[in-house]
Amino acid sequence: MRCLITCVGDTDPIRNLHDGGILHIARVYRPEKIILIHSERSLAKHENVVKALNGIAHYQPEILQEEHVLKNSEVFLFDKMFEQISSIVTKYRQTFSEDVEILLNLSSATPQVISAMFAINRIEEMNTQAIQVATPVKNSNEGVGHDNKEDIQDLIETNLDNQGDFENRCVEDEGVNFSQALLKRKLRQFIEEYDYCAAYQLIHKEKGIPARKILLKELECLKNDIQTQSIPEKIKKMKFPEEIKKSLNAYLLIDLKHKRGEVAEVLIRVKSFAEFVLECFFNEEQSNLIIVKEDKPYLNVQDFPKIKENLDRMSREKGYEEFRESTILSLPIYMNILKFLYPEDSNRKKLNKIQQINGLRNNVAHRLDGFDKKNLKNVNGAVKACRELLLVVFKLDEKYLNYYDDQNKLLLERLEDNH
Repeated sequence: MRCLITCVGDTDPIRNLHDGGILHIARVYRPEKIILIHSERSLAKHENVVKALNGIAHYQPEILQEEHVLKNSEVFLFDKMFEQISSIVTKYRQTFSEDVEILLNLSSATPQVISAMFAINRIEEMNTQAIQVATPVKNSNEGVGHDNKEDIQDLIETNLDNQGDFENRCVEDEGVNFSQALLKRKLRQFIEEYDYCAAYQLIHKEKGIPARKILLKELECLKNDIQTQSIPEKIKKMKFPEEIKKSLNAYLLIDLKHKRGEVAEVLIRVKSFAEFVLECFFNEEQSNLIIVKEDKPYLNVQDFPKIKENLDRMSREKGYEEFRESTILSLPIYMNILKFLYPEDSNRKKLNKIQQINGLRNNVAHRLDGFDKKNLKNVNGAVKACRELLLVVFKLDEKYLNYYDDQNKLLLERLEDNH
């Protein structure tokens, strides 16, 4: 007996007049039982997948819907997917006799889900066979639209794979070269997406990859530095003051989170970054302007009474209380001080872009609100402003801002090293 355990992806059940991964594996291997694992996103197409499977001539499998549904927010996290899918596969395996062959689909769902399926097949000592389905064009699906909104009956009737002489596009995971090629492709994708944690966890479970030892070491360093906000060793060794190293590392993390689409993290970080850079700027340009008490910055009112008067006036104009000596300096106050001391300073335009998203930041950080994507342009502008602020204030060369891109290039070179 055969049992196909598969997640459901965007290409299922039919795409571009051909079988998706689930349908094609079922057509070729005809498993007696099929277990569909849905994400929140794919639940709506369950009935269409069932209809397509039942539309295969002379074939009536038992189709079960796994009760555990993968969260949309987690299907891009390898460790979560490996844990959950491994648990699901193990659960069904324990209910089967030893002679039941488990088929795993390596072609449906996110790369992280597919990687988890791949890892389960190659690592776990189970009677499993993982199968990848090549696209009809033997190339990437990029640019090919999904057919999810089409009538399922029309898709079934026009499916070219329903013909008796259909091409078998299944490729079994049964050789080291194929395994390594698939593993490398997933690792490359994780690295290009700056997901060093997923890359580390995947390669940690695989013993046969060339340059594995040094890749593990470098990925672990990157993963730990990002998780703990530590300054990477290569930046520590630069001949810069500590404030510049901290600012550079803070910006690199903002840029990294931005590239990974972690908008909430970006929102929370940009204001703190701008405040730290401005504090460094004033410490350099206006000695003793800022007094630090218990790690909090305050205005030196005694030595800078005119700034205090200006802040008082601006507070009264807005209907607020006068500026107090005990007020902790924050981005709006720093910007007012900058305007008073340097009325022609162009950095204020950059700071305005950061200040513009402060309301969004407060809603996400303090009110636990979600992020509305219509504000993404403003966030992009704030990240760009952080970059420009860092370059101007510390007079840095742009090459230092390419740290993670340079690390990616090094990691990808090691990944292709066969020695």
